[in-house]
Amino acid sequence: MREFTNLAWPETPFGAEQRPFGQHIDMLAACTFEWTGEPEGSERGPVAASLVYLRVRRRGSTQQVSDDTLSIGFRTAVIEDPTEVPDLLTLADRALTRARRHAAIMAGHWLGADLDRLNTQAAVPLRGVDGVLSAWSDRTGQQRGVAVMIDTGSEANKTGADLGMPLQPAPERVPDCPDCAAEVARRALTRCLAVGLTAALHTSRYAWEGTFRVPEAIERAGWDVLSGRSGRTCPRLTSRDGDAGRAADTAGRPVVRAAT
Repeated sequence: MREFTNLAWPETPFGAEQRPFGQHIDMLAACTFEWTGEPEGSERGPVAASLVYLRVRRRGSTQQVSDDTLSIGFRTAVIEDPTEVPDLLTLADRALTRARRHAAIMAGHWLGADLDRLNTQAAVPLRGVDGVLSAWSDRTGQQRGVAVMIDTGSEANKTGADLGMPLQPAPERVPDCPDCAAEVARRALTRCLAVGLTAALHTSRYAWEGTFRVPEAIERAGWDVLSGRSGRTCPRLTSRDGDAGRAADTAGRPVVRAAT
């Protein structure tokens, strides 16, 4: 399993609680999962788990942001063999626990269905998954000290966010080389950021002009870590030729923009 992150502090995004007399930072945490596209009747398996952290204002005026200046913290893990699924579940469980407690807002796209599916894959109880799933099922109720939950597939599906890309996931393959893993991570983080931006717009934390170029923002934030061993883009995942390219390519997917 490969992890990709631009966070220097593994437990706390942006290191707010690691610095002496660190100042509290309100954050929006977006969480997404990517899955295999197994034939009908087969069980789909998780390929990647991603978290993107965005600084937000809990109260006050809306922040004007742009794709070339937005500060983005991210962490994603990608398996390279189906036997690594238990490790991915453990990592995701810990990450969900932290996000639920440390973030002011937690966002996902039909995240409840993803969490249910994670539980069916787990051989041991996933307490972080169960905690978020319980809160996700009752998003109208607010618990003290716990993030506000926003589903971009439900209550935040009519924000009119101009992102130039869909929020719905496309099937992924388990990568079999470092370059392939980096490409999966790049796509996973791009979708995760899009979910976070949609939630930020829905809650009036962010606003921007024109189309927010999500892939460019991820490239800028992760250029030094989102590369494979060779530093090149994997042709098997980006080419339109061959089964692998067709399975992973998302360029032909329709752009879905929520109605205003």
